[in-house]
Amino acid sequence: LTFDDGPSPVTEKVLDVLKQYGVPSTFFVVGNRLTSEAGQKTARRIVREGHSIGLHSNTHRYRTIYASVENWLDDFAIAEKRITEVTGIRPTIFRFPGGSINVYNGNLYQELIAEMTRRGYVYFDWNVSSGDISAVPVRAETLLANITSQRFDGDPVIVLMHDSASKTETLRALPKIIEYYRSKGMTFGKLQNNIWPVAFGYRS
Repeated sequence: LTFDDGPSPVTEKVLDVLKQYGVPSTFFVVGNRLTSEAGQKTARRIVREGHSIGLHSNTHRYRTIYASVENWLDDFAIAEKRITEVTGIRPTIFRFPGGSINVYNGNLYQELIAEMTRRGYVYFDWNVSSGDISAVPVRAETLLANITSQRFDGDPVIVLMHDSASKTETLRALPKIIEYYRSKGMTFGKLQNNIWPVAFGYRS
């Protein structure tokens, strides 16, 4: 299970659910959300409770961070420094906002991936989406249906969910999502840089 865009007021409740079920997870956090005391406290809790913390940019402003490779690297460095100072952990995993290949980075994604790989970072896309990206709240029942309708055929599953103040339906769906995967005999783990990543295929 992965959660993008936090920390947020919902994160603490997500962590409560994960703790209740004994499920490790991965949070791809946005650096500028660690400027508040609440954000810093939540980030430290993520690490303390055994979850992975990864980078998801500092600003999450697509047009700015994907304007050039230099813009991406500058933004990433700020987020990395902030997360390291707050948690004591230097993240080595990350997720590109919008995924590694998106409409904003089409002309430079290969260069971005090559440079980040050269620097020793591992990025993770996803192969199952909850569908909670919409600005309009999507009901928990629909999010669960989105997940259960996607086949995994025994492969490792990386589920995309989002973590922001408006994602209360994601929070509501979370117990059922966990129970669904357990009913399929699956176990949960956190992403680390020694795990073979799920990544979108290059377009020719």
